[in-house]
Amino acid sequence: MAGYRFPFDARSLLALVALTWLASFAHEFTHHLAGAWLCGGPGRMSLSLFALADGCGTRWPWTTAAGPALSYALMWLGMVLLLRGRSPWWGFALVIADKPLLRLVTAAAGGGDEGMLWDLVSPPASRWLATATVLALVLPPLWACWRALAPRRRPLVLFAALMVPMLPILGVPALDKTLYGDWIAGARPLPAWFGVPH
Repeated sequence: MAGYRFPFDARSLLALVALTWLASFAHEFTHHLAGAWLCGGPGRMSLSLFALADGCGTRWPWTTAAGPALSYALMWLGMVLLLRGRSPWWGFALVIADKPLLRLVTAAAGGGDEGMLWDLVSPPASRWLATATVLALVLPPLWACWRALAPRRRPLVLFAALMVPMLPILGVPALDKTLYGDWIAGARPLPAWFGVPH
């Protein structure tokens, strides 16, 4: 279906930014839920940080994997929608909202969930293994987005779609760490009306 024209109007962009926020929160909340289930109790979380309950022990890799597992599942669902030609806006938006480019950049920089998991297997090569893993998981959905778009201005449209929804959330991790970092680390309490209730 190489002919889809993503509508870069205010309504579509606002919806894409909102979906990106929702996908980011769902990613962290999935870490949190997996931690609550596997560790026998909830930990702490904010918009971009999470900490497991004390005593989780060796189960933490599963909780770390849960967040990206959701993100990649949503990207691949978007890819399926695009390849089948059904709901192209939703297909395109699901891929973009789960921030494939940011996941790739974070892994290449030596961070992210994927880097932490590969560090368990091969610390010296974890950055490259994480980058290869993310590439393998994000390239097919991105290729589906590329194929779906109308050829005219295809590179510009895909680049803008990848960048614009991320701009409002780029500062969230730094702000999160400033406001909630000590609480996430367990170094200070926070009033009960902050964060996710236990």
